[in-house]
Amino acid sequence: MDILKQVQEILAQQNTQEKENQLEQLDQVLDHSSGLNKTDIIEAIRLLLPAAIKETDTMAKEAFFHAINTAVVKHDINSQIDWDSLATALPSLGKWELEYALNILGISGQEKHKAKINEYTQHNDKEISEWAQEAIEEIDYRTSHDSDA
Repeated sequence: MDILKQVQEILAQQNTQEKENQLEQLDQVLDHSSGLNKTDIIEAIRLLLPAAIKETDTMAKEAFFHAINTAVVKHDINSQIDWDSLATALPSLGKWELEYALNILGISGQEKHKAKINEYTQHNDKEISEWAQEAIEEIDYRTSHDSDA
């Protein structure tokens, strides 16, 4: 499976429903395939992230973030991606994109994002507040675990 070719097709897709379908297919590949080239996965996420942030269709946007989240969780690429643009985009994201974004930032283990995540720990929506707290706890765990190594 050529992940980069699949991502290029997604990014070129103009039909929103087809884009969403292709993202779901990519998500399945990322979730269930073994032996994928880690370098290609990293490059794929670097291409998908700005598209996810810019996407205007709610369902397609969520599909982008779901696929990115799957890649991060399943393929241990958290530290090889610059997540600054995601942290900066937090205020522009809807609730369900925030769930993925906060999870991704937590798994990244990058302390520099804690201040932005912390803004969501007092959110009016209890779920968002919990997701932000979990992300901070994940960063704390990963940074303390890395320092123990």
